[in-house]
Amino acid sequence: MTKYPTLTAMGVTSIQDVTKYTLRQQGNTDVLKIYYKRAKGSFLSRSKKFSFARGRSSIPIESRSSEGFDKLSHTSPQLLQAVQELESINAQHAVSDPQPPKEKLDAHIDHLEKVVDEKLREMRELIKDL
Repeated sequence: MTKYPTLTAMGVTSIQDVTKYTLRQQGNTDVLKIYYKRAKGSFLSRSKKFSFARGRSSIPIESRSSEGFDKLSHTSPQLLQAVQELESINAQHAVSDPQPPKEKLDAHIDHLEKVVDEKLREMRELIKDL
C-alpha cells in the first residue's frame, strides 16, 4: 500500500520529485498544479494540472422581503486529500532540504527571469510574423 494513495490514484508517480504545488479557483472548478524537479534536458513534464469540479448545493434562506435559496459550493474531498498529502511531502522536503530563505528567493527570481525572457522572445517572434 502506498503512502500517498490519492496522489497515486491521480497518476502522480514521481512523488520524490514533487517540489511544490499551487491551488486556484477558476470559475466553478478548483485547479491543482503540481510541479516536479526534472533533470536538464528531460522529456518529462515539469508540472501536471488537475481540475476538480466544485460541488454545489442550495440551502433555503429567510429574509423579510423574499424567500429563496442561497447557492453554496464545496471543495472536492479528493482535492482536500491530495492537498493534505502534498503538505506532508512539503514537510518532508523542508526537513531534508533546509535551504536559506535568501537563496530560495534568489532561485525563484532567476527562474522567473528565465520564464519572462522566454515569453518576451516568443511574443517578439509573433510580432515579426505579423
